[in-house]
Amino acid sequence: MTNSDSGLVTQLANLGKARDYYNAGKLLATQTDEAICKLVEDDLSATAAANTGSNTLTMLIFKSGSTLFERGNGALGDRILGIACGTCVCQICEESGSADEPEGQRWAGISDKLLEVLPLLQPRSVIDIAFRILAELKTSGSLPSAFGNYLPMLLDTLGVIGNVEITAEDLGGLEHGGSVTRTGAELKAYWIDSACSYKWHGQAAARISAGLRETALSTSQIEIVGRRILRQLNAVSELNELPAMVYQLLLLSRHGSKQEIVSGIFSFFENLEQTNGTQALWDIEGTVMLHIGYSIKQDFELGQALETYAREQGDDLTAFSFACLLSLARIHRFSDAVMDILRKLLVSSEHDADVRAATVWARPYLAKASLDVRQLLKSVAERASFGWEQVTQALVQLCLNTIDYTVARRISYSAAACAQTQILCTDTLQTAYAMHSFVRAEIIDQIMNRVVFQTDAHMHFIGLLQRLVADDIDAVRAHTSRIVDVLESMAVMAPATVSRLLQAAAPLFLDDPQFRASLILVLRKALFARGTDERRAALDGLFALITSTVQVSAAGTFDSQHLAVLLEVLGLLRRSLTQQPEIRTVAYQRLAVLLDQPFALACPPLLNALYGVLAPEFAKFYQHDHSADSPINIQQCINPATSRVTMPIAGFLLCYAKLVTALTDSTSIVSASDSSSSGNAYKSAADSWEDLCTRFARAQIEDYELDPEGEYSLDSPVGVRNNSTARLVIGCVDAAIEYALGRGMDGAMNPAQSIELFSMFSRFSEILCARFVDDKRRRVIGSVCELSQISMRTALRVLAVVLPDRQRLNSPGHPLNCNTDSHNTFVAQTGRAELWAANTQFVRHVFEVALTHVSASRTEALDVETHLVLLLAYIAYSGVLVRCANAEQDPIPANLIARGMRSRSLVMVAAEALAACASVLTARNAVGILPVAVMRPSPAMFASNGPTSPPSLSDSVECMVALVAKVRNAVEQLLSLKPVLLREATSLLGALHSLATYLAHVCFHNPSQHTAAYASLNELARWAYAMIDGEIPGDPPLLKGLVALTICCQPFLQSQPMFASSSIDLSNLGANEEPLAVHQDMDEHELGPMNRLVATTCIASRLLTNDAAGSDDEDNMNDEDEPNLNLYTLRTIPALVTLAVTWLKGELQQMDWVIGQLRKCASAELRLRPDHDDEDLHVSIRLERRLCMRLYALTPILMHMLSTQFAGTLSDQSIRIFTDLHRTFALLTRTKLQASELPITESYIECLSQICTTLNQRAFSLVTEKYGRFMADANESKSEKPAKKKQSQLPRSSGGVAKTKMLSRNSVLVSSLIYQMELSEKYVAKLAAKTKTPLAHYLKRSSMHDFRINVADLAEPLATTSHDGYSYDEQPEEIPVPESAAEDSLDEDNQEQSKRPRY
Repeated sequence: MTNSDSGLVTQLANLGKARDYYNAGKLLATQTDEAICKLVEDDLSATAAANTGSNTLTMLIFKSGSTLFERGNGALGDRILGIACGTCVCQICEESGSADEPEGQRWAGISDKLLEVLPLLQPRSVIDIAFRILAELKTSGSLPSAFGNYLPMLLDTLGVIGNVEITAEDLGGLEHGGSVTRTGAELKAYWIDSACSYKWHGQAAARISAGLRETALSTSQIEIVGRRILRQLNAVSELNELPAMVYQLLLLSRHGSKQEIVSGIFSFFENLEQTNGTQALWDIEGTVMLHIGYSIKQDFELGQALETYAREQGDDLTAFSFACLLSLARIHRFSDAVMDILRKLLVSSEHDADVRAATVWARPYLAKASLDVRQLLKSVAERASFGWEQVTQALVQLCLNTIDYTVARRISYSAAACAQTQILCTDTLQTAYAMHSFVRAEIIDQIMNRVVFQTDAHMHFIGLLQRLVADDIDAVRAHTSRIVDVLESMAVMAPATVSRLLQAAAPLFLDDPQFRASLILVLRKALFARGTDERRAALDGLFALITSTVQVSAAGTFDSQHLAVLLEVLGLLRRSLTQQPEIRTVAYQRLAVLLDQPFALACPPLLNALYGVLAPEFAKFYQHDHSADSPINIQQCINPATSRVTMPIAGFLLCYAKLVTALTDSTSIVSASDSSSSGNAYKSAADSWEDLCTRFARAQIEDYELDPEGEYSLDSPVGVRNNSTARLVIGCVDAAIEYALGRGMDGAMNPAQSIELFSMFSRFSEILCARFVDDKRRRVIGSVCELSQISMRTALRVLAVVLPDRQRLNSPGHPLNCNTDSHNTFVAQTGRAELWAANTQFVRHVFEVALTHVSASRTEALDVETHLVLLLAYIAYSGVLVRCANAEQDPIPANLIARGMRSRSLVMVAAEALAACASVLTARNAVGILPVAVMRPSPAMFASNGPTSPPSLSDSVECMVALVAKVRNAVEQLLSLKPVLLREATSLLGALHSLATYLAHVCFHNPSQHTAAYASLNELARWAYAMIDGEIPGDPPLLKGLVALTICCQPFLQSQPMFASSSIDLSNLGANEEPLAVHQDMDEHELGPMNRLVATTCIASRLLTNDAAGSDDEDNMNDEDEPNLNLYTLRTIPALVTLAVTWLKGELQQMDWVIGQLRKCASAELRLRPDHDDEDLHVSIRLERRLCMRLYALTPILMHMLSTQFAGTLSDQSIRIFTDLHRTFALLTRTKLQASELPITESYIECLSQICTTLNQRAFSLVTEKYGRFMADANESKSEKPAKKKQSQLPRSSGGVAKTKMLSRNSVLVSSLIYQMELSEKYVAKLAAKTKTPLAHYLKRSSMHDFRINVADLAEPLATTSHDGYSYDEQPEEIPVPESAAEDSLDEDNQEQSKRPRY
């Protein structure tokens, strides 16, 4: 520093101390620009060297310049301030580029002064400073931290400057050339564009983004800045820098471009997860979610943008975007909407997977599914432990709501999709409960709330509770008080709910003494409550606890503590047996089920305790005196005043019979007793039972003061007494049968006694069933089986020996014969059961009882174990059905096909049993075990705990194919007999349909196993149609079964490679070949049988209605061989038409789904297509062509369906299905309107011509033929309505009522058809105008006019000729459509489609 500079600094310092800033400014004004600049530079350098932040001289210069402004010397002040600001900015920029960049506080004072004097600067100074900063940004890619708050105000100030002449030198060398005049707004826009085009340093990117974001930006500038920040995300080197950048984007979105910013953020993280899916990334994503949630709370429009993004993406959501939506759901404003989106996403993805698998004809043309909800929920649940904790509660709520909605079927998706979604959500809840302790209380509370309020899904949530207890009992122990609180309200819960809840909580009951004490207290209080329902619920709960305790004994861990618990609960049970008859009835029913379990029979403490309870009760009613008419005092069980039952003796005897059988059969039980007196007591009980069975077998109906022709209805006291007496006697005899069967199997009793007891049971039951009628003389008891108490296990034990597997009987090496002793035992039991097997009525009764148990299990009224269901299926096949299949080598035994007056044959019962077993196992997701258990039986399959491991899919398919072949062969043999066994064959067809459904599911969802399944189903479809086309009887149920089987197997008439083909990968289009040329004839091949079936039905209807003339086009259509009128009768044709219409509806629903996939595929291809690329959407075009080909292949069947030869109700179905066809075609056309890139293909034009020309004319003929008279009558009645006002009040005849209903129905049918036809033509017209393609000539105006005009009221020339003298058929008139029609909003179309016109 020179002496002159030192003197100047001294003078300035003295003036500053004196606060004489005006004279200091005057002094500075006398200096040159270089001198002032040097003063500032020296002061800033000295301050930096001294490591202080005072900058005294620089601050004095700023104050001096400001003072000159205030005193009116603006020019001098601007010069000083401009030089000082420029120098400070340059100095900050120079030091920011050095390695040791100073901290932000070093320039804090200078930055504040820059902001303070910014409004005082002249435009030229503002421009110089702004572009100096821009030059620094270009050079270093960084923005000094001192400019964080300064830059936004600087750019805003720059934007309000007027016209300024700019040179290249003013722009800092950024441009070259002469001067030009620009406004401040243009300079600001140039500055922002330039800044966004430069490369930003990673660490400074957040500051640059913040500076640009805080600037007042126009809409276009917001888009530019937003895209630049999004690009910068890819350049971030450290993951920790991402949250700050995303937060700046979210703040920027407040000013606009929300949708683009949201999409960009999600796209970035989607790409990042594919390359860096680590725990560190999940932590960063969790921070980003917090930023998003906070930003949405500050700006609800951002939440709406996120919601819109979710709706647009659909099934393209990633795990991160899904989690962000869960975060959004935590905000009350968006909770319902977001939950609805995600709930539908979960169910629709499962539904789409099922439909995609079943839509074989479109599979090679569909794009691959982009969303796997199983993996999605799994990822979200796992990452919730690594930074995504904030989404856990929303995830739990989503799963709970989804289960509620799918169980209640409030979403219009298939039952299979809903069931799969329930399993998925349950697994997710279980995972969340295990991983996150802070949601456990909420999950338990939600489960208990649904239980206490008995929602539709409460049983499902009890199952979830059972899984939680089994998974980690310690995690549930802390919430046992909530379970007790719910059980306090058992008065409002169903008994089955209480039983299931206590079964779920049984491990806690055995493990936690405090919970056990509380629970027993609650049950004791409920057991003696005033309400009967509450007592029943408590009783069910007691048996649930007893069952759980006894199961511990079977597991080998039974100790003194468990014994004490068991005796305590049995004490409560003993007290319940002294209550009302209704309560005791329930108690004996539950006790009989318990004593039927193997683990209960292996528990000596239970059996001994129960004997002590039941034996004294038996002694009260058992009459030792043989002179008595009955061994049981029946009259003691009936109230003499009311004739009502006071003692449910039948249920009691059944329990006592099972108990005595268990005690006398097991030597270990006797040896475990306390003394030899117990063994003598058990033997005495067995002797009493033998005496009881002998005396019941000899009893007569008169012994009980009953009359076979007497009154048994409940309308009179005598009828009530007779009814009660008969029911008690039947129940006692049935209990004796249960005991006799069990002892007879072991050889301890004569099998003949069981037959004698059954004869008496049948005699009493038939009398009660015949005489017990309602006020309309209809039977109240439909079947004798409804009165039987024979258990499922006893029935199966009997069936196994009366309908033995001949291979097991003849081969000691059979898998079920574990050793020689086992085989000998089975042979001996079969020999002892020969008398039973000879009585066909007895065998059929036992078989029907077993079938009743399984059928009740489908409605959850009775839960039959899976191994018992498998055993019944095995007996039905090996004992009955295989004999029918092998009838060529060995004739079918007469007892299998014999039928009583009001009963079914054993073949029918076996077929229904096989179908019922398949249905039950399908509901349990275990149907794959059935074919292996039937074709490859083993002891493990029928063990009480079920198979240890499920069979492999290949084994299941192999066995199912063999089983289908056997059942099909059995149907053929039954139809070949003389006389033909129609009912038996029809029942077998039902079972065959159930088995084929499983094979079809395997073939659809497991391409690796499709070969054998495809071959079997293809052969089955050909066989079913060959049977229809052959000489079979005209039985409607039989024909209906064959057609239903044909429809089930119809997709497998396609070529086998279709099932092995996979969907298209849009990201690798070059690998996809054109499949249309290969499979162009497969629709005709697949749909040919149904086409011929409908055509034959049409011909038969014509012949049966004596319509010899018919129309010309129908003559051409019916140019085939005459049908078999013994098969196609007036009884079978309606069933065939109904089946065909149902099948067509399913086909059209598949097409509607494929049209939705076409819309998604076109959108995806457009996103993947590079910008400024007008290449065709090849995948979408191929999919549309395939869809049109399929739709065109259905039109011949619709042509037959629109026949005028069908009766009125059948014509109604034809009109409805044609309306659905137009709805599908309108949906396709509307999709092409939305995806304007799809061209007009030849396939579409063929469909258009066939539907809107040919089929419309055919529909017009049908409507005028079938409904024209009714429409005229309707118009006449409408015009005469005022004149007949008084007459209408008179009672009308039944014919008049029927005619009125017909008119109303036809009006709706025809109006709906016209509306759909007009809607289709409207979309076609719009599409023609939009694509500049002539399509209107396919729309015949004559037909549409004839629909609206009453033809009978017109002159004949007007009915056939146009105004120009040409026939409409010769010269179809085109509908003129303006080009502006294509510009109409599709939202209006949506509104119009939801309305119905009034004609």
